[in-house]
Amino acid sequence: MGIEKYLVVTDLLCSREFPAEDGRSDLGIAGPGYRTAALATSHGLRVADAAIRRQTQERFREDMEALAALLAERWGEPSHIGLQTILLRTASEEIPEPWAFLSHLVADAYVWQAREHGRWIVLGVADRDLADEIRLLLTATETDPP
Repeated sequence: MGIEKYLVVTDLLCSREFPAEDGRSDLGIAGPGYRTAALATSHGLRVADAAIRRQTQERFREDMEALAALLAERWGEPSHIGLQTILLRTASEEIPEPWAFLSHLVADAYVWQAREHGRWIVLGVADRDLADEIRLLLTATETDPP
């Protein structure tokens, strides 16, 4: 999927209603108050050499930066937030979704408030778990960042 298709998915995430229950959708996963799409997913990195994994991480981060620049044209400069603190807080307090879920996958993310849609847009690279594939994730949520 190229940058133009990422923008189409962004528009879909911003315009679709949220489901009443957690589950899968044609765009990825969704639940009450959020939708998350994997814009890109690596293949075979669960057993890949560390150097190959690092190259893929860099490529996904480049795609993230390119998309972030386009989204900044729509919604202004994003906040850049680290999700490590949120991850640590999940051990002792209830963190709302999709923030708890994202904190387990993404170390840091760009966040915009798309006021015209009443949603927060979150863009990050899911690369925390070395036993999992790398994904470029885009989330739309009505839940404020914790």
